Amino acid sequence: MGESFDDFQGRLGHVFADAELLRQALTHASYGHEKRQRTPDNQRLEFLGDAVLQLAVTAELYRRFPEMPEGQLTVQRARLVNRNHLQALALELGLGEQLVLGRGEENSQGRQRPSILADAMEAVIGAIYAEAGWEPARAIVLRLMEPSLAAITDEGGAAANPKGSLQEKLQAGGDNPPAYRCVSESGPAHARVYEVVVEWQGCELGRGQGASKKEAETRAAEAALAKL
Repeated sequence: MGESFDDFQGRLGHVFADAELLRQALTHASYGHEKRQRTPDNQRLEFLGDAVLQLAVTAELYRRFPEMPEGQLTVQRARLVNRNHLQALALELGLGEQLVLGRGEENSQGRQRPSILADAMEAVIGAIYAEAGWEPARAIVLRLMEPSLAAITDEGGAAANPKGSLQEKLQAGGDNPPAYRCVSESGPAHARVYEVVVEWQGCELGRGQGASKKEAETRAAEAALAKL
């Protein structure tokens, strides 16, 4: 656990008193299976983290949008806690670099696989809850989710179409539309990771990552809306 591990905890916003708990949250089941020994993996912490994540997001949506009907709240929650969004959060944190994988998963680009990243993101949240309790876990979830939460309107419109909402906001005075630019691509062909920036009038408004250029553009628009 070197400097990059410390950097990860800094980006996460929680330094673990029990470093082995974090290591367990980052350990995929393939590691123990390959060694044919009982090695603590992140499956139980993932189970716990999923519940913490669901409750934190549900409570915040309920508090923040008092006029939003139940059906729309459900849609927004599903968007915030789905695999693609959790993968994007994991990519922003550099979580993939910290994963403990079996050799087979390592060789098949498991560090970029959406399901592994999303599950590990939930496990890390579960580990924070297990060590520090509800309030620290809730605070970190909401900080990570804030750009996407801030992009939601009372009607849920921005979340449904953040690119359209950003363009409408910027062009209200007749100005030019925002421009999206892919600045990097990484990972193998079956698990590409794209990073996109959205610019307007020569200034960068936001950036995002995703498993497709379209998803990365959506994350960039959400980040821009949060700033605006």
